Amino acid sequence: MLLNLQPHSVIAVGVVLPTIASAAVALRFFTRCKLGIPLREDDWIIFVSTILVWGLGITNIAGTALGSLGAHSNPAGPNAPHHNTISRGRADDIAEKIVLGYSIIEKITFGVIKISVLLAYRRIFRGKIFNIVSLGMIIVCTMLALAFLVTSAFQCNVRNWSLQYQTWSHRRHCIQAEISWSGYAIADVITDFTLLLFPVPLVWQLQLTLSKKISVLLVFLLGSLSTAVAIVRMVVILFFTYGTSDGYRDLLDTMSTALVWSLVEASVAIVASCLPSIRPLIHRSSTSIGLSKPSSSSRPISNPTGLRLAVQPTLYELENINIWRELSEELEENEK
Repeated sequence: MLLNLQPHSVIAVGVVLPTIASAAVALRFFTRCKLGIPLREDDWIIFVSTILVWGLGITNIAGTALGSLGAHSNPAGPNAPHHNTISRGRADDIAEKIVLGYSIIEKITFGVIKISVLLAYRRIFRGKIFNIVSLGMIIVCTMLALAFLVTSAFQCNVRNWSLQYQTWSHRRHCIQAEISWSGYAIADVITDFTLLLFPVPLVWQLQLTLSKKISVLLVFLLGSLSTAVAIVRMVVILFFTYGTSDGYRDLLDTMSTALVWSLVEASVAIVASCLPSIRPLIHRSSTSIGLSKPSSSSRPISNPTGLRLAVQPTLYELENINIWRELSEELEENEK
């Protein structure tokens, strides 16, 4: 499960992935400006997440420059104290300090991305039950991020901030960081799955043909890319925590691998959340027929089940092969 990372690989990931995420957000903003769609809360929140992803990338690069990430720990002898399986050195101590800061930024980043996705859903769908459930999900994602953030920040009580918690004399004050990492990895996958499946029942109850329902769902299921990466990251962390023997564990390579997968997940999540907003621009550039401007009316249209979709720029920005226009027309027909 180890990636056997090298310094140049960690640096490349730290530069390339945040750059791709930034390009996706830039295209999202450009598409909105090009189509005359005002920027909303979810746009600005995803912009903040891009800054945080750069923080993760820069941390990877700094850790590599300090000789900790992309390196390998030296195995300790059989008589090593405290059942330590590595011969700890300066690089190992620096790596644990890097992981401390990285884990805090990571929790904020993932939480911000999930909240942005939920706010985008709330712009598209309307309905009393949906509003309550989506608001509840926002609260859950926020509380999860805060809970694990505090756990990461104070895993060694206030001794975290003395930066001396790596020494064995301070270890008795610390919780097992592996438990926190594993717990958050599992919670992250569960919330990702929930967000991925969130629009499915809403779209499925609309009065549309099966082909139209599938076409609309495919727009929302682009987030499966991020969920797939989250699952891989969870498996990697659980394997490191519970799946290896009690013998030598390469601490530096383990930390490097975990940090790289976290950066991959955050970057892919940003790109996946931006793809629906970028698709109208791609569709427009690939056809000689321009898309018509969205209706200036923001009157909500209801279908017999009570679910409502707001006829506003949100529908237009997600439009591809006129699905949303056909969807609105069908809802209007149902209302008559």
